[in-house]
Amino acid sequence: MKLLFAKPHIRFLLLLLLVIALVLVGTVVPVDNDAIDDFLKGIPLAYSSVAFAFLYVAGTFVVWYLKDPLKVVGAIIFGAYLSTLLIYIAEIINACIFFQITNSLGKDYVEKTLRGRFKRFYERIDEINLGWIFLLRAVPLIPYRVLDISFGLSKLPLKKYILVVILASLPRIFWVQFVLAGMKGFSMNAAVAYFNENNVVFFLSLAYFVITLIVAFRIKRKFQ
Repeated sequence: MKLLFAKPHIRFLLLLLLVIALVLVGTVVPVDNDAIDDFLKGIPLAYSSVAFAFLYVAGTFVVWYLKDPLKVVGAIIFGAYLSTLLIYIAEIINACIFFQITNSLGKDYVEKTLRGRFKRFYERIDEINLGWIFLLRAVPLIPYRVLDISFGLSKLPLKKYILVVILASLPRIFWVQFVLAGMKGFSMNAAVAYFNENNVVFFLSLAYFVITLIVAFRIKRKFQ
């Protein structure tokens, strides 16, 4: 059995099956925002904070889209600052988990097989310095899970990636939680009303969006 799992292509197959299973499970598992909200409000703040962080780590591992409902619920219950801290801690844990799983199951196969077929693409990934990874984590350009899995397949060491995660994730998380807390939830009507009443936040959000587009354009040129 050990010899079987020592083969890179077997481990890579397991990684693909895991990702497919998680995607399929995420499409059929229902998410009840009200139930989560009632549960967290029904227990003391100290316990609800721990429960929220645990649910964010464990829940979003299985149901990836659960992150968005949890961000809304967290912003309403805990406010911008505490929800930012809890999600920040949870995202660091998630990054460690997904990077390590991907690295353990898929890196060897990518090194020995896929690099020959997609050599130029992986050369570009290996050339990305920590500054670029910082930008990718800081701006809402690519989902965190995609980054965790992609860099888990690269030559980047876990310690360096987590260092970037720690430094770069906070601004992006805080911006989202600050806006959600201000809107008291999320809907298009609430967003329009909130930004109409908070012009400074609107212009800062617009600047954030412009920076995202600039980074996206530069990254696109780098991979051409």
